[in-house]
Amino acid sequence: MIEEFYRGYLGISDPYSHQKEMWNKIIERNFPLIVKAPTGSGKTEGVIAPFLYQFVENKFSIAPRLIYVLPMRVLVNSIAKRIGEYAQKVSNEISVEIQHGELPNDPFFIDDIVVTTLDQFIYAYARTSKQVGRHLDIPVGAIASSIVVFDEAHMYRDEFTFSMMRALVEILYNAKIPFIMMTATMPETLEESLFENIDFDKKNKIIPKEFNLANKINISFEKGALYKNDEVSISEEILDKIRERKTLIVVNQVKRAQKIYDEIKNRLGLKERAEIVLLHSQFTRKDRKEHEDEAMRILPHKEKGKIMSSEGIGVVVSTQVLEAGMDVSAELLLTEISPADSLVQRAGRCARYENQTGEMIIFPLEGERAEKPYFKDHLDTTSKWLDNHLESNLRNFSEVLEFINVLDYRADDYAAKDSLVDLYECILYADTTPRNIQVRESKPATLLVMDRLLGITDWKSNPINVDVRVVWRLFKEGKIRREIRWNITASKEKKLEIRDLGKPTEDEEDPRIGPFRTYILDKNYYDSLKGVVGEINDVVI
Repeated sequence: MIEEFYRGYLGISDPYSHQKEMWNKIIERNFPLIVKAPTGSGKTEGVIAPFLYQFVENKFSIAPRLIYVLPMRVLVNSIAKRIGEYAQKVSNEISVEIQHGELPNDPFFIDDIVVTTLDQFIYAYARTSKQVGRHLDIPVGAIASSIVVFDEAHMYRDEFTFSMMRALVEILYNAKIPFIMMTATMPETLEESLFENIDFDKKNKIIPKEFNLANKINISFEKGALYKNDEVSISEEILDKIRERKTLIVVNQVKRAQKIYDEIKNRLGLKERAEIVLLHSQFTRKDRKEHEDEAMRILPHKEKGKIMSSEGIGVVVSTQVLEAGMDVSAELLLTEISPADSLVQRAGRCARYENQTGEMIIFPLEGERAEKPYFKDHLDTTSKWLDNHLESNLRNFSEVLEFINVLDYRADDYAAKDSLVDLYECILYADTTPRNIQVRESKPATLLVMDRLLGITDWKSNPINVDVRVVWRLFKEGKIRREIRWNITASKEKKLEIRDLGKPTEDEEDPRIGPFRTYILDKNYYDSLKGVVGEINDVVI
């Protein structure tokens, strides 16, 4: 039955053992379920297959709908497309929709399959979505009758978000809502802390005993940093390798990514976007989409089961935004040191497919605040393990599990209890905007790039979603001077107002800069090829 469904509807002739085990656990409703499997091992197919099988049998014993939760918007669109293609093979009547800030297509969470972000899921559960007007109970009612999947769960590891996740897990468990956690790189300490206050049956943890694609990454270490003293340091030997292989370069800060992009482009004489492209979080919606598409074209990737690759040199320079969800397979990976789980995710974009061999070169960090946005002790622990395991293969999952378990991530018990109280209070009192509940330590704000002569020409493709700390730094640097607000007139019409912020002060905080607000960024401080320009890029990825 399992093999027949995979072959007939998903186009997969021989599902992996962990996919079969997932099928059985889900069909038998053994929840909550934890799935820890390698990058590229078909976890998404493993959870979608038994759910879609219900439509073939017309028996909905698992749940009538599925909510697929991801940590970042950039992952939602690609996963939704993939799931949608599978759903259409089963039935044209199965609806798959996206729900996040840029594409709020299903704020009520009532489609058969909803692919969303953690923020939107929590806002819907806590009845804080202004998109549904007075119908605040519809989304939470839809959640109550769904199976919920948290994919890339390791990415909720920062203390604030993780505390919120632990509170959410306790609520779902006690409400008897079936849910699944899926990850390739969640350390044991993080898992134990997440499920600390629920009765979790360890029989419901799936870890493949054997998974071998016969692919391998050869790891080496550079003594000098890739970026130090405001200069990029890349040897001619490494440049020669970049000329010969499809290359992915991943660094920890936007500023460094921009500098490395310029250096390689100029030294190799590469054509922008055609041969080299930059990816990070500080692009407009339109430019980011174009850069993602170009990155997929430049690097080897799969289309309908076949590996595709462009001709000639191909280089993608990125921050952590590429760590999860992007199905590419570089031949050469240059990366700054990062925590073990992050490093494994980066390795997952190199020699990704069967029988491939790749090379991974790891660079140390030098300079003040060079470790940001990570903690230095996590980087030191990772480096120490790698020094003692020089022959390790980060495409071997048993070695990956040993590697990531050196990290000690735990929730703050007090923060987790506060998050639980916040969630219950939001449910009781509701709030049309999510000002009284916080999913991440950072708080969002929006930048709109404006041409002084043309104004803001395209509202939908123009926004840049950033941490409010980025806005604060841009304001201090004199690069932001105006805020956009919508006011409601006496006749209940929306009226656009542009406010002059005036000059910044030396104060550490300023009420003129705050989250959930929109500010104008002059076009002179934005480059469509490089993103937001400024010395503000060590505060976010």
